[in-house]
Amino acid sequence: MILRWANTASLARAETKAFWGGALGGIALSVFLILGGLLLYNSAASYALANLNAMTRGGALDASLLIFTSSLTDLGLLLALVTPLTTMRSYCDSTCGGYLDLFLAFPLSPLELAVGRLMSALSSLFFLTLLGLIPYICLIAMGVGSFSVLLTSALGLTLLSAAMASLGLASSSLSSGAMPAALATLGLIGFLWAIGLAAPYLPAGGGALAQGLAFGPKLSRFTLGLIDLNDVVYFLCLTLAGLFVAAWEIKK
Repeated sequence: MILRWANTASLARAETKAFWGGALGGIALSVFLILGGLLLYNSAASYALANLNAMTRGGALDASLLIFTSSLTDLGLLLALVTPLTTMRSYCDSTCGGYLDLFLAFPLSPLELAVGRLMSALSSLFFLTLLGLIPYICLIAMGVGSFSVLLTSALGLTLLSAAMASLGLASSSLSSGAMPAALATLGLIGFLWAIGLAAPYLPAGGGALAQGLAFGPKLSRFTLGLIDLNDVVYFLCLTLAGLFVAAWEIKK
């Protein structure tokens, strides 16, 4: 199937404009900035206290590990919280976004609809990610932290956002309304976060499977400055799987 990128991009722009022009965009931005600021402050304060104690004993702590790794992982969790807001209404009511004329003027294939909506959700999540990374760029400019760690963390957050947005679109395509879609997305993403916490308490085989499915350990490796090809493939496979489900449901 040929993907007409001009039509797909037009749909993505319309979806993005509708999201940020309404209440959902403001809610997502407020939640992300407020909670992100609090989590970053908590990480910085914890580092300052721990580093002061270490210096009294003649040592020092690595800011990259204590500030960047912990708080950037928390940044991924915040993206998980706002992802349902970016995808909850994608398949519920096209007329609400004010782009019904677009559907009539440019008949879009199921794949184009799915890709356009994924691009819209990703653009919003990427914008929030960029805002969330600004304080870390400032810290690096002041000599705190590592730029290479920030780059690998940005890659991890990008891949994570793509996977979560795609899963959100799949949940939305299977739901009958915006609220059920949001709850289903939050439940699915929450499960993939929480399963990593349960992994140490599961039998050996179950624990390994839980670690393999969990978002947290994979993102943590990126925030440590490590790029594991298995993690990259995992996020890309989830993205393609969610996109396939969304396109298939539209086709039905």
